Amino acid sequence: MADYVARWDKYAMDFCKKLEDTMKGDWDKLDADEQEIAALWKLVVDMYNGGFVQFFCNWGYTGYWYAMRGIQRMGDRSLLELLHHTYMEVFDKFREDNRLKAYWDIHEYLTEEDNRILDETDGQFYDTEGERFAEMAYHFYAETLQKKV
Repeated sequence: MADYVARWDKYAMDFCKKLEDTMKGDWDKLDADEQEIAALWKLVVDMYNGGFVQFFCNWGYTGYWYAMRGIQRMGDRSLLELLHHTYMEVFDKFREDNRLKAYWDIHEYLTEEDNRILDETDGQFYDTEGERFAEMAYHFYAETLQKKV
């Protein structure tokens, strides 16, 4: 059986490097496919490292929306619903919160319920969504679209 998380990582990492190194972190300098691939790479890496809170606090609304756009384009309904639900329940309330100076400040204001939701989301990603998503993403971007850096 192919390890699609590793395949996705190897394929998509170059798009993330382009964003960070060549474009100096300016998402607007990437085309739509590149934005999605870079955001989806960051999603997978952060989900497996520190969970959805790490992804969101590292990349904010911009990274989240590009990742969600890519997930929707691929037709990954299950992951789209999971992450959208978590975003709406946990992060949306912080959109215009004047207490926050940086996304990582969100940690100070998470409730027990927020942490429960995040734990469930992370668990579902680890258990069922991650490998399936990586396979879908690899097939969609690398094989169907044949997107190259």
